Amino acid sequence: MKRRIPDFRTQKEEARFWETHDSTAFQSDLEEDEDTVFVRPEIGVIEVLPATWKQLLREARRCRTTPQRLVQRWLKEGLTRSG
Repeated sequence: MKRRIPDFRTQKEEARFWETHDSTAFQSDLEEDEDTVFVRPEIGVIEVLPATWKQLLREARRCRTTPQRLVQRWLKEGLTRSG
């Protein structure tokens, strides 16, 4: 019998579900997420809108770099100019 991931009404409900279930039992329901980037919180987190993130991904690919490195370069250049 194939198990399905239920629809959750709240994040709290979803968190409780995953605390008691193994995600490998639901692998066929899971999709690979190429847009999520994990950063070390001690360095910092900047929130961007999904459309902005997609633009950033495209530009990073065009420049053959990662979104993180591209943003670091832009920030450094901007801060250097402002002085």
